[in-house]
Amino acid sequence: MRTNMINIPKFIQIRKSLKLSQNELCRGICTQSTLSKFENNGQIPSFKILKQLCDRMNISLSDIMLTSTESEIAQKLFKADFYFITFEYDKIRKLLKQVNPKKIKDKEDLLHYYYLEGQLALDSDHNDVSALFYFNNILTAENLKADNIYRLLALKGCSQVYAAQNDLDKASHYFDQLVGQIKKVPIDDELRQLQVMSILTAAGEFYGSEKRYKQADDLLNYAYDLASKHHMVYFVARILYQLALDDLAQKRDKKIALEHLNDALAFARLNKNEVVLENGQKLLNELK
Repeated sequence: MRTNMINIPKFIQIRKSLKLSQNELCRGICTQSTLSKFENNGQIPSFKILKQLCDRMNISLSDIMLTSTESEIAQKLFKADFYFITFEYDKIRKLLKQVNPKKIKDKEDLLHYYYLEGQLALDSDHNDVSALFYFNNILTAENLKADNIYRLLALKGCSQVYAAQNDLDKASHYFDQLVGQIKKVPIDDELRQLQVMSILTAAGEFYGSEKRYKQADDLLNYAYDLASKHHMVYFVARILYQLALDDLAQKRDKKIALEHLNDALAFARLNKNEVVLENGQKLLNELK
């Protein structure tokens, strides 16, 4: 999330009007240090933490969003990105319909819009042609740096299209392009954390399925370290489950695989990831 999208003074004003100390507001949600860095230094916490803080003050996240035209567009795109985590495609579609791409002045916002439309076409509509159209709009944009996050997201999207078509050579071609760049992306806000994690997780899963374990383990372990550093739990269940599969495939110590698997199940229960829960529990029963 961009710092300039959040009205931090309004957040502080609401907290104080409710006569809540920082300790009282953040108890059971985050550390006081996290809240202090947000209020005093503009360091945005994770989406989950920020939403829980707002819930405790009985306000919505939109209540502390800035409302200029460009901020409204960025806010809608930001919300749409997070709805992908919970597979709420109708909400994503509704948000994107409220955005006119011809009126988007900020280049990053336009690239973000193209990515969301492409991912929606891929994940919800299973329309490969439309998905590739939007992803290619990004890849053909002028003066786009190799490590631009939307270029990398578009490469991920193209990879996923071809992987779904079982065209693994093309899928590898696109994934291989982003591997050398993904670790160069500066992670300076919540949105960027989410986007980088989505790339790392998807690429790690793909390389694991292709038995390219060195690449898979490198990306997944990097993703796990980022999740720990930035307190992000959205992708951890998938990351740990794939690491467990890689452990078993490479005949590592069974204890390592079981540790990864049990941790994956714990995070899956936390995030209500039914896919990992079902597959992970089945694998756990087989190992026992």
